[in-house]
Amino acid sequence: MTTRPGTDVVVPARSMSLRSGRQGSLRLALLVVVGCALLLGIIQIAVGLGVPDNLWAVVVFTAAFWVWVAAGVTAWWRRPNNATGALIVIGGITVLLGGLVNLGIELLSVISAVFATSVLAVVVHLLHAFPSGRLHGRLSIAVVIGSYGVSVVLQALSIAIRGDRAAISALTTVQSTLGIALMVITVIILVGRLRAADHAHRKVLAPLFLYGSLAVLLIPAAPLVVRALGEPQAVSGVIQLALLAGLPIAFLLGVLFGGFRRTGELEALAAWLGLSGAPRSTVERALASTMGDDSLQVVYWSPDRSAFVDGLGMPVDDARGDAGRTWLEVSVESRLVGAIVYDNRMIADTDVVRRAGEVLAIAIDRERLTAELLASNDALLQSRLRLVETADRERSRIAQDLHDGLQVQLVLLALEAQQIGNAPDASVATSRAATELRRRIDEAAAELRRLVHNVLPAALVERGLSAAAEDLVDRLAIPATLEADVDDDSLAPATTHTAYLIIAEALTNAVKHSHATSVRVTIGQVGARLHLEIADNGIGGASYGNGAGTGIKGLADRVDVLGGIFALESVNGQGTRMRVELPCGS
Repeated sequence: MTTRPGTDVVVPARSMSLRSGRQGSLRLALLVVVGCALLLGIIQIAVGLGVPDNLWAVVVFTAAFWVWVAAGVTAWWRRPNNATGALIVIGGITVLLGGLVNLGIELLSVISAVFATSVLAVVVHLLHAFPSGRLHGRLSIAVVIGSYGVSVVLQALSIAIRGDRAAISALTTVQSTLGIALMVITVIILVGRLRAADHAHRKVLAPLFLYGSLAVLLIPAAPLVVRALGEPQAVSGVIQLALLAGLPIAFLLGVLFGGFRRTGELEALAAWLGLSGAPRSTVERALASTMGDDSLQVVYWSPDRSAFVDGLGMPVDDARGDAGRTWLEVSVESRLVGAIVYDNRMIADTDVVRRAGEVLAIAIDRERLTAELLASNDALLQSRLRLVETADRERSRIAQDLHDGLQVQLVLLALEAQQIGNAPDASVATSRAATELRRRIDEAAAELRRLVHNVLPAALVERGLSAAAEDLVDRLAIPATLEADVDDDSLAPATTHTAYLIIAEALTNAVKHSHATSVRVTIGQVGARLHLEIADNGIGGASYGNGAGTGIKGLADRVDVLGGIFALESVNGQGTRMRVELPCGS
């Protein structure tokens, strides 16, 4: 087997109690976060009652804090393996710290001043980390670290030197310049990611990135704009808080409605895979749901072909030229069995996918065997189809050769016999012998025409299935009706020949074996499928295996090769009904 770099994994034992315990722990932790947030907000409002002039600001900051925490907890529950929810909760805490200045307590005012702009750094962090929750690339990491340094470290430094106005002015200039530079770099990075994203994700990321970038720029700039317009300073506070409250909602909407589904627990996946008979497509959907990536694909390694195949056994391109897609190979006891292909912009933590690979290793190996079986079965069906098509072409060739070769020769012989019989010097005996020879040649020619017709009717070749079926019905010895509504030009040759053979066999059986007194033939087309129904009022009793119906089994096999459906209903004393569905195309 070709050696490939991958991950050798063995399925570990997973218990339902462990799964329930982890889910319960997450739920309890999130409930604790919500409870603490409510308690802190209530305490802040209670303290704010002692400062009536700032009570409105305390209430508004508390409400913004609760909005951030609610959005963060929801996103955390939605995607427990993603850091986005935790970052939003942290952003809520920075909002709470920034609003402490309104309580009129000196120590809290100092803390509030230190963290006054830290929420902007959290927003920059969210912009760089969304949707996976992890930072991508050294540049993003440097920008986020720089943002925290500008918003917290420089802010704390400015408080420490607040007695030196010149130093504070210089520090403020540095802080503003660095902040603007970091935002410009952030916008450049986000634009690059938008260009690299697919259309579905771009529709979600574009408005989120745009709103987040504008909010980070407008929040610190709002006081300057309001002052320039001559509006009261309170207006800038309202604008800032409105922008702050909208940020977590924007990120939450991106998680809820952006195709980033709720992820599941790996233990739940392990328990589910323990169920027998889970189909491959459902396994893939379960893993995609667990990882939160709808585009995730499971592929299987085929040792015979030294290539990856999909669930139907078809080759999969593993060039791996797409930087946005990651291949995690899965092995069982150092034997490569498949790979998990996922969007690394959605799932940044490869350890999570690797753990899923550990759970899936044996399941993938099982499905790999299924894929190989499907591929072999598909090859067998294609081979049978080629045999059917070859037989049809050979039948057409034989019919054409008989029509253009032997039949023409018989016609010429008949004319020659007629000339001998009509010769002036021919005796009576010669004339009679020549006439008899002409008659016998005509009989042979007629028999040959019947043979050619049975091999391949001229009506079928020249005018299509409807005309050929009408010819069969017209020549039937018992009353018969035909209903045909089909586009003959849309039918593949194999479908046309098969349908004709079925109708001919059914009509022959109706007369010879079923002893019917009437028969009805219906030909219809629904979309890309051809529907046939031949029903008679005979004695019934037809089956696939009785001596009179040996042709039925061959027709059923032929229908199966073409990917059609064959059904036979023949109850004793109630007639026979044959229903067939065939693909119109090849």
